[in-house]
Amino acid sequence: MSQSERTAKLSMFEKIGYGLGDAGFNFYWAIIGSYLLYFYTDIFGLAPAAAAWMFGLTRLIDALTDPAMGFIADRTQTRWGKFRPYLLFGALPMAGAAILTMSTPDLGDTGKLIWAYGTYSAMMLAYTVLSTPYSSLAGVLTADSNERNSIFGIRFFFAYFTGIIVGAATPDLAAWFGGGDEAKGWQLTMALYASVATILFWISFATTRERVQPPKAQQSSVGQDLMDLINNRPWLILFALAMIIMITIVLRGSSSAYYFKYFVERPDLMGLYIGLQMAAYAVGALSAPLLVRYIEKAKLLMVLMSIVGVLCIAYTFVPKPEANGVVTITVDEIVTLSADKLLGDSHQTGDQYRWTEDDKIFWIFKDRITLDTGLNATGGQIKLTNAKNKVISVIKTRTGPDGTVITDSSDLPIEIIIMFILNILISLALGPKSPVTWSMYADAADFNEWKNGRRATAMTFSAATFSQKLGGTVASIAIASVLASIGYSANQVQTGASQTGIVMLQTLVPGLFAFVALIALKFYDLSDEKLRQIQLDLQEREQ
Repeated sequence: MSQSERTAKLSMFEKIGYGLGDAGFNFYWAIIGSYLLYFYTDIFGLAPAAAAWMFGLTRLIDALTDPAMGFIADRTQTRWGKFRPYLLFGALPMAGAAILTMSTPDLGDTGKLIWAYGTYSAMMLAYTVLSTPYSSLAGVLTADSNERNSIFGIRFFFAYFTGIIVGAATPDLAAWFGGGDEAKGWQLTMALYASVATILFWISFATTRERVQPPKAQQSSVGQDLMDLINNRPWLILFALAMIIMITIVLRGSSSAYYFKYFVERPDLMGLYIGLQMAAYAVGALSAPLLVRYIEKAKLLMVLMSIVGVLCIAYTFVPKPEANGVVTITVDEIVTLSADKLLGDSHQTGDQYRWTEDDKIFWIFKDRITLDTGLNATGGQIKLTNAKNKVISVIKTRTGPDGTVITDSSDLPIEIIIMFILNILISLALGPKSPVTWSMYADAADFNEWKNGRRATAMTFSAATFSQKLGGTVASIAIASVLASIGYSANQVQTGASQTGIVMLQTLVPGLFAFVALIALKFYDLSDEKLRQIQLDLQEREQ
């Protein structure tokens, strides 16, 4: 292999092809990070404590399978390379496991729990078989640091772009596919996502090429590979850092559904909130290659996590909207709605009311249609039948003596607007995290080769994948445990400690973890200058 081959400049076609693979992964990961716990408690019917135990115990499997997969991938030899074949052959098992995970067979409580354990474990195992080689592939496309930054920027732009689709469209897709059957809707939605993801994995396989190879005389065992990682200080710091930051991200993502359903009491905004969150992540990820040109990676992460911490703490003080004129009907019975109660504003002479229902296909295509006055609409009240899962709004206009409108309840309350703004700003700051840290993992693999004369790319990235999954699991367990301890009951009004706990999980707790990440970053010492010297030394060895 020539030096120009090792440090090749990649075409945009190959970078996009690689990035599409992570778009495929996020048809699964965005569900896991934002909706899976909600699915288990509110759709599947598991108790929060049972879900917490399941997430914790199944993670023990990952503790073995992630490094094992790294060891296997590093020693795979095929005409397609070490890592690319897994994208070709692992896509269909991943799709099948995910669809089964989002299926709700008619079983008793014990049967449901066994089903959840089995299918979730199978899905995470299939995810490991795919994701470890895929992540490792980025480390062997090229050894050029700037090219890697570009690769990871494009990769995570596609990842978060998929997150926008999944985060925003999933509730509406599930409702549309289900036609009143929520369980069926979530299963069919996952089937759609899995089909698209499979195609994207195959595209990534077909458009990439492996160039960076381990030293020709390299011989090592799994024990030696693990010892190399344990003695790799930059990797150890990154392991802790990735876990901490993933806890921050998953805490925000997984608690969003509960936050908007039970605190804001606007579940209709859930998809839009998570969709904009993912859009901000995408913009942040796309900015990463530009930012690291001017700020070293570790310093950049310190600045970004400081911003996240401050904004999350500020978010804690945003109050609950007193009234917003919107209600989601959750019961299948006759209901009478009062405009005064929904708006928190008593009727005055001259007030006019218009009752509406959300008419939508997906989150971005929405409209409000006026309800027929034949539905018993009298002044500030309306009686509805068969209104379960419908979003009903009352729009009240109040005019002054000169006829000008001085009150229009269709506007979003200022508290909700502030929530959205803070969410976008926090997500923009978190967006560069993934491309920057994964680029740092590739640097850690180079550092290992430079220090020990051995290269274990897949082992390095498999442990990184485990770190992220461990962080996501810790966050999910924390949320489920808090819900269990505060007396959470699915699909019931939450008050007191239950509501406060949900708010803290969305705001204060992620902020505290962001500050913990700063401590880990202070010990990272792979500077840009040191990395340049490492590459020069490796080039000399090859020559």
